[in-house]
Formats: sequence, C-alpha cells, structure tokens
Amino acid sequence: MAKNSPPGGSDSVLENGGSGTSLQDIDDSVPIERILEDYKEWSQYPPNSRPLTKYNEDLIRPFFIQTTMIAMADSPESKETNGYNCQLQPLSWAVIGPQDQMRITFECRQQDGKRIPVDIKSHRMWREFDGEKFGTLSADVGDNGTNGDDIAKDLLYTFQWKPTQKDWGDMILEIEFRYGPNFKKTGKLNTSFYSSPGRPAELSGSFADTTSDGSLIIRAGINVYKAGNYHIEGNLKHAETGEYIAWATFDGKLSAGYGEAEFLFYGKLIRDSGLDGPFVLTDIRGHRVNLAVDPEWFSQGEEGLKKIQAAKTSEPDRELVLPYKEFYKTKFYDNQQFTSKLWDSNEKQRRIKELESMER
Repeated sequence: MAKNSPPGGSDSVLENGGSGTSLQDIDDSVPIERILEDYKEWSQYPPNSRPLTKYNEDLIRPFFIQTTMIAMADSPESKETNGYNCQLQPLSWAVIGPQDQMRITFECRQQDGKRIPVDIKSHRMWREFDGEKFGTLSADVGDNGTNGDDIAKDLLYTFQWKPTQKDWGDMILEIEFRYGPNFKKTGKLNTSFYSSPGRPAELSGSFADTTSDGSLIIRAGINVYKAGNYHIEGNLKHAETGEYIAWATFDGKLSAGYGEAEFLFYGKLIRDSGLDGPFVLTDIRGHRVNLAVDPEWFSQGEEGLKKIQAAKTSEPDRELVLPYKEFYKTKFYDNQQFTSKLWDSNEKQRRIKELESMER
C-alpha cells in the first residue's frame, strides 16, 4: 500500500503542490530510479486522501501520545540506573476549549514492576513561546480518588489542570519528588502538552455523503466562531468490521457562521479495500491556521512582499477546533461504485517527467 509520506527525503516539494518547481530537496543518497518508483506508488492517491491502517498509530489515536518510563539514576552524573522507573503521562495530547481540563498521571515502579509510594516535593507549570517562559496556575495533584484521580491510593498520582485564556501554546509540567526506601532518592521529571483554550470552531453534527467521479465525498458542517484558514482531518473505517481504510484532510478558508469541510476519500482507496459500505467517519479534528503570513500575500506583488517582510509571530501557529468524539455513518455503497483509476494531475505528471529526466 502506498506510503503516507512522499518519497525523496523529508517533506519536500514532492508533497507540496504549491510553489515548488524543482526537486532540490531530494536525498542524494537515494537513487533517482528508486525515488521515481516510490513516487509513482505514493501518487496512486491524492495528497489529501491517503491510506490508513491500524499501524498508523498517530492517526488512529490522534488525541493521545504515549510517553515512556524513564529509568532513574541516583545522580545526574551517574551512568548507571538504580532499578527504578518513573513516568509522567498526559491523558490527552492537548487541552482544547474553555471547559476542558488536562489530566496527567505520575507513577514510579521498582524492579519487579510494582508501583511504589512517592513523595511529590514540588511541581510547577509554565507556558513556552518564542524562547520565553510564562507562569500559570498550579495543577491539583493527589491519589485520593478526587480532582481527576480515578482510584484512591493506587499509587497512580494524578495532576489536574484547567487553563486560563492566556494559556495558549506549549505547556510544561515539571515535578521534583522523593522515592525508594525511606524516600531517600530524589528525582525530577517533566512532560509537555498543548493548550488551546479558545473556541474558534466546532463540528455542528450535520453531515452528508455522496459520490463524485467515483470517489466518496463526506461534507461535515462546522460552526465557525472565528474566520480564517482551517485544516481539518478525518478517518474512514468500515462500519461493520471497524477496519481502517483512509484518512482525508480539508484545507480552506471558512467565514464566521456556518461552513462545511469537504472530505474526499479517493475511490481507488475504497476499491482497493474490497469493502462495501456503509462507512464511518471518525476522529474528526483540526485547527485554525494562525500563521503570521497569509498565503494570499504571495500573489499580491510588491504590496504582499511588504506585508511578508513586516510580519511578526506573536501567537502560536494553531488554534485547535473542539474535537468531534462521535462518528458519522454513511449510507450503503457497493464497492464497484468506486473508481479503480490511479489519481492523476498536471502537477503529478510534471514531477514524473522531471524525475525521468534526472534518471537519464
């Protein structure tokens, strides 16, 4: 199955259909023949409609990022661990909207894997932006079955924190603690998450599905409270088996009021799965793009250039849309309704010709 990242190195001009006119970002260590072959495989489907499997962990669990246990040492200079492992785990990757709260669990385990009591000496939270740190309210913490803690006295400590309107951006929680026999060992850990307390838009719960040119189109209604450029993503699964099929992205400008995000699930993706409908659209998430530079300025000549040169970053680059935790089920579709044709475009053919010329 085609990869989700374009070949030729990092996110090069192969992926971005905008102003790229050459392939200078290609990794020189990879033979052109291989890049051409990989690009043809990758470009079976359009960039905004890609294959999805259970192995795409970051896409099928978009609201959670797994952290790892940290092996502890008796001193920062020590090259050997002491047999204890500790972990801070945010229960979601971001806190979104004015009512959301972040929960972060903390635990330490001894060599046999059992949790141990910990004495949390101090903890602090701050926001980082443009190389500066900004203080915020402290989190509540405990192991008493309240304030976000699920089970009392299970030695899984829980921090709970609610942002203010100023807490927009990357947040850091740092803790200092004691552990081990008689709590004589000391440790320090930190973890990070994203905070977006605003409410730029949310899904309305209104959906519609149809086919167009052999592909599945799903339109999702959005209540837009702040106009701007939006990036929205959604996953497509088979309704009966739960098998993942594809994920799609919408990028476009939405005005304040009611708007729609149109997801294109390219027909060949569904045809290749061999599955009939109905299908399920799940895990809809996204953000309002908050870049200092408006893409439209690039087409405004000298006046646009002046705007670009004067632009300064004063806010985080994204404001998260309230996630839609429910799902939408489409009507029945026969698998043969969907196209078996490879995706094509003028840009795709131009890139193939350029790679073929480099191959010679």
